[in-house]
Amino acid sequence: MTDKSVAILPFINLSPDKDNEYFSDGITEEIILALSKTKGLKVIARTSSFMFKDKHLDVRAIGKQLGVATILEGSVRKSGMDVRISVRLVRTNDGFQIWSMKFDRKLEDIFKLQDEISLLVADKIRENFGHIELQPSLVSTDSSNFDAYDYYLKGRHEQLKWTNDALLRAIEHYRKAIQLDPELFRAYYGIVLCYTYMLFWSSGEEARSEVYKYLGKAVEVNSDSLDYHLAMASTDMMIEWDHSGAIDHFKRSMELSPNNAEAIEAIAGMYIMVGQFDEAMIHIDRALEINPLSLNHTFMKGNILYFSGEYEKAIQQMDKVLKQDPKWIFAVQLKAAALILTDNRAELEEILEEFSELPFMDYYTTLYRLYHHEPISDYEQPFLADETIHPWRLYFLTLAENYDQAFEMLEEGLNQKHGKYICFNYDPFLAKLRTREEYKNLKEFLPQKFPLLSEIYEDSSDSRPLITDKEEHKELISALDKSMEVEELYLDPTLSLTNLADHINTSSNKLSWLINQDKRANFHHFINSYRLEYFKKMAVLPENQNLTLLGIAFECGFNSKTTFNDYFKKSTGFTPLRWLKEQK
Repeated sequence: MTDKSVAILPFINLSPDKDNEYFSDGITEEIILALSKTKGLKVIARTSSFMFKDKHLDVRAIGKQLGVATILEGSVRKSGMDVRISVRLVRTNDGFQIWSMKFDRKLEDIFKLQDEISLLVADKIRENFGHIELQPSLVSTDSSNFDAYDYYLKGRHEQLKWTNDALLRAIEHYRKAIQLDPELFRAYYGIVLCYTYMLFWSSGEEARSEVYKYLGKAVEVNSDSLDYHLAMASTDMMIEWDHSGAIDHFKRSMELSPNNAEAIEAIAGMYIMVGQFDEAMIHIDRALEINPLSLNHTFMKGNILYFSGEYEKAIQQMDKVLKQDPKWIFAVQLKAAALILTDNRAELEEILEEFSELPFMDYYTTLYRLYHHEPISDYEQPFLADETIHPWRLYFLTLAENYDQAFEMLEEGLNQKHGKYICFNYDPFLAKLRTREEYKNLKEFLPQKFPLLSEIYEDSSDSRPLITDKEEHKELISALDKSMEVEELYLDPTLSLTNLADHINTSSNKLSWLINQDKRANFHHFINSYRLEYFKKMAVLPENQNLTLLGIAFECGFNSKTTFNDYFKKSTGFTPLRWLKEQK
């Protein structure tokens, strides 16, 4: 577990209208996305955080499961054009509350409020756990029209369900958002992604034209946002099969938001498509670090293992997915395929019986018999509509050695850039085709090796020096020491990193780095160490014998009993009362 890490749990909807849940969910995701832009801060992705929605578990258990040092909890109350957001940041090793605050604002200020909360959360983590370099702002003002933004949140809520019906509903919400505010660029990119995912697994000129229509409109509004680069990478990769174009956009998306698990998973998918499985594995493991409970990431890891020939390990990954969701259809299909390849007929028959209601499950029996050279008189040719992640008819033609028809079908599918053919060069059921002379005719469709993007993670700690001028460094250290030892600013219980930075005339980023590098401490420890030493001097003075220890602690700058007792015990190994008795 890294100390500089946080999971934002779904904010509780306290609005009178219970249908406003999309709004509280949307606010939660916006803060997750904002904090994900902070280099050096591990932010658990939405999918994993939302696994704990409506589950009243101890934050210590959640922290252990997600591997984070802090958890942000909150609630949203929306009434008319007013909104109240309450948040609290909790340490996961002991449940200690680091910080809490309530915000009462007008809805037209929602973007400023999201930015304020995100920056405050990051700053409190920095004060308590170590240096993070913060941008001046983490949330951009996408729209001045709240109703438009509200429709955007409704669209995003539907899009994340990733079913065809939900994607269509999302598109309608996004369109309404654009009607109200043509400058709301994220709604355009939302439509692009919805159509792109639908188009990848099907076909249709109408959907294709919609992708490029809305992409063209979006680019006119904003052409260097995370949404822009993800949309461009997705269309390049999934519609055009232009992986070199996708790489450039993925690289820029990681510069803008290095902890975006959605982008990292997509990068892993791209490397699967070009057969660079080691690189794909680096990225999916990174995505799982940020989003450990994601079924998509777990499934993607199984996909990498499957196409690289590690079928037993792929089955284990599918079992992990099915343990969380026993009806996850893609995991059922991939597991069945891997069972055929490992000649595990007994378990294959179990899974075929369990999911016999699915129209294509009988095809696995035919596939098994063909793959293992069992005699077969005839077999049912499925319709294209029955094909999801597997090109059934191509498999059957290949394994039955009807090569002319197989090559004709494959070439047609490749020309149409249909998603189910994209990994044809690594598909184990098409191995016979790859031994044929005719395979050379498909050379133009064979992917090339591409540059590695895993170097992105080699410098993710944000450890670059922020003060390189020796004279500036010397002056700031002198000013910092003076503020503590002469001016005794630590006695102010409201002292923050930002306040202290303003006092010594520097930025909070530079001061955070300076304290971490030169004092070998985080801000919280640095300030409280002075308060503790001052307390020790004050507590043993005869004239203070009639004062309570807590009263003295407050005079020394501590602002809560819990903070004082917690820090004292960790620093000295004694309770304050026991320590005082030892001194006497």
